[in-house]
Amino acid sequence: MNPDSRPNDSTELPIDSIKQDFIGALKSHNTILLSAPPGAGKSTQLPLWLLQNDANELAHIDGTIIMLQPRRLAAKSVAMRLAKQLGESIGETVGYRIRNESKVGKSTRLQVVTEGILARMLQHDPELEGIGMVIFDEFHERNLHADLAFALTRDSQQALREDLVMLMMSATIDLQELQQALPDAISLSSPGRSFPVDIHYQPAKPGTDYRQHALSVTKQALINEPGSMLMFLPGAGDIRFMQSHLEEFIIQQKMTGLEVLPLFGDLTMQAQQHAIRPAGNGHRKIVLATNIAETSITIDGIEVVIDSGLANMASFNQDTLTNELRRQPIAQSSAIQRSGRAGRTGPGRAIRLYAKEEFVRRQEQGQPDILQLDLLPATMEIAAWGASQFSQLPFLDCPDVVTENRNWQSLLQLGVVNDKRQLTAHGKAVSKFAAHPRFAHMLIRAQHVENNDNIHCLTSLACIVAALLEEKDLYRFNPEFHESDIALRIHLLLANSRGEKYQNKALIQRILSQAKQLARQLSLSSLVVSERQLPFDYLGLLVAFAYPERIAGKRISGQGYLCANGKGAQLHAQDRFAGEEFLAIANLHGKALQIRLGASIPKAQIERYFGSLITNKTQLNFDEKRQKISGERLRCLDNLVLERSAAPDLINAQTLIEMWCDFIEKKGIEVLNWSQPVTELLSRGRWLAHQHSKSEGTQFPDWSEDVLIAQLREWLAPYLHDIVSLKQLQALNFKEILNNSLSYEQQSCLQEWAPQYYSSPTGNRRRLHYTIDQPPKVSLPMQEVYGLSASPTVANGRVAVTLELLSPAGRPIQVTQDLAGFWQGSYREVQKEMKGRYPKHFWPDDPQNARATTKTKKRMQDER
Repeated sequence: MNPDSRPNDSTELPIDSIKQDFIGALKSHNTILLSAPPGAGKSTQLPLWLLQNDANELAHIDGTIIMLQPRRLAAKSVAMRLAKQLGESIGETVGYRIRNESKVGKSTRLQVVTEGILARMLQHDPELEGIGMVIFDEFHERNLHADLAFALTRDSQQALREDLVMLMMSATIDLQELQQALPDAISLSSPGRSFPVDIHYQPAKPGTDYRQHALSVTKQALINEPGSMLMFLPGAGDIRFMQSHLEEFIIQQKMTGLEVLPLFGDLTMQAQQHAIRPAGNGHRKIVLATNIAETSITIDGIEVVIDSGLANMASFNQDTLTNELRRQPIAQSSAIQRSGRAGRTGPGRAIRLYAKEEFVRRQEQGQPDILQLDLLPATMEIAAWGASQFSQLPFLDCPDVVTENRNWQSLLQLGVVNDKRQLTAHGKAVSKFAAHPRFAHMLIRAQHVENNDNIHCLTSLACIVAALLEEKDLYRFNPEFHESDIALRIHLLLANSRGEKYQNKALIQRILSQAKQLARQLSLSSLVVSERQLPFDYLGLLVAFAYPERIAGKRISGQGYLCANGKGAQLHAQDRFAGEEFLAIANLHGKALQIRLGASIPKAQIERYFGSLITNKTQLNFDEKRQKISGERLRCLDNLVLERSAAPDLINAQTLIEMWCDFIEKKGIEVLNWSQPVTELLSRGRWLAHQHSKSEGTQFPDWSEDVLIAQLREWLAPYLHDIVSLKQLQALNFKEILNNSLSYEQQSCLQEWAPQYYSSPTGNRRRLHYTIDQPPKVSLPMQEVYGLSASPTVANGRVAVTLELLSPAGRPIQVTQDLAGFWQGSYREVQKEMKGRYPKHFWPDDPQNARATTKTKKRMQDER
């Protein structure tokens, strides 16, 4: 650029009002925080100041300026806009670098890059030689790559490059919080545009479908509002739904000059750029976007924003080992960013499809990715930097200890780090790939197997698999498709590489581009895409290299699969793999852990390539089907049994005792299936123990379930040495066993203090029923207690028995613990009623002195 040239676009922007303050800050500080509302010009004007050679104040910024953007579209758009303002082509003074695409030249002084690119640069050159300044734009988004790039850059600045300038910019940055984390930083604030945005809240009525409500509001807005619109929706599926219905509505309403344009990450770059271009003269548009349009990119001419208030946000699921998208309410900061898009070029209007009260209740900032996403790649980057934990670097937030340790353990299992958390030789090779550590590990192992075992084209197949697994499933839009076979995705991918049609060309292009890039990193002359040459029989092995913990075997029951990490997985009944013995699982979904992507793997391959992880074990277990204890010898890959054989020699007296005790502890005491005599004995013993706890004398043992289980090895173990089946166990004489656990004194005490029966005056024995905190109760006909002046007692006369007195028909007519009081009191009423109902039976006026009987009056007279 000519030193005296001026940008083509000389429009005054709000950011210009702090230009001198900014230049002054650069003179005295190397760390700057800048808060600037949407439309202030922080992304498209401020960088131009840094490129003006006549600004002597900036002479100390020696070297290239790196400007980070959170998304590829934003990086490319910002770079192209800056180049246009300079009157140059992209790649001259201003260039960009994004994944698998670069437009920079020898004269490029400002490179707009995505955060992952900067992290790679730092790992290659920690001092960032030739770099004078790093700008973190939209810093509030706190995505994982940005946090990692920030931590590495800050560490480099503090330890190696004190002259390196760091600038953090955002419209919704929390200056106070950042200032505490960066005490050496200076804070600046820029005014925004003066164009007001009128915010309206239009929540859906209870029970209304979210999409239908959004569609209704948008249709009305298209009728009432003359300008272009931007609508924020959670995901691509919502956008497709809205696009098809709005296009139909526009035709019905005969609206001309109105275009509906989608904008989301899976579109081609050309389609994305088409969506953000200004509408032509006399035309307007409605852009349907995900949160890709929240920041950085400028969509000219937008007068109305319709905000669903929702976004598909990723969070890591430890069960599936993947980042899963979940629809969630956005934070206030995102809502502010969205509404601000309506006030870029003039007064605007924002419609929020939720209540104002709901907006107030929402959190101010979204949760940073480092607290919720897959941290395996970042953990490897930490190791590559030479650190052994996140807290050793200046991260603004660190993951919890459990999560961090789990990631270090996964890297250790993959051989990426050693037990000191240092990169191994294999780990150094893995870290050089622009791929997830699991897939980079798979690529290296595949190349080794191809070379050593002469498996032609296995590395090419691995490149295709890695690229496929890093993207969304090609069949995700087909709800009727239940096949998990990765081979089907490869066939679809390669068919489209030959020109066949698929609805998402951008996705196909990205996968093929990434596969070719990986092939180049592996020094392959070319990526083999001939299906005849690719060794599909080794697909399962490749998946297993990436996910060794998800090598899975069919359960003995036939219901689902068990993974090496101990987790279960389910397979759709119509899946072609339903009969396979072993699978390698690449993707699981949902709470049921449904297998979405996988491949079969022969046991021979598991044995050959994972032999160092396979162990020989012996075990005794309870065979649920045969209901007996059996011994087995096992060959295991962690929790997955590859082979089992019977081992009856493992069974002996001691192992049987331990097995049954463990079994009862796990199942509970009820598995012994107590008979009624045993439960009655236990009730008596528990009642007596409760009584003795309140008095002195012979103490009775505690027969509560918890104590019986805790003391199994004392009272039950001697009887288990030859018990093999559950039927034998339940057939033991537990009444005798429990009695034998008592001393002679305790047995005598039980008989005397808590007798099993009460003998009535007629000589009949009636069973006493014991409840731990109540007096024992006996049920018997009233005639059998005639002649008694007081209730019978137990516990050496200390506790009166509760009498449940029955009618001749066996129905309760009185319950009492005070028989004498009953005779003197309410007996008269009972007598009167009973004489009326049962006149044949004996109802004496003086029951206390009458003779007990079980007979009617006539039989009593006959006996006389």
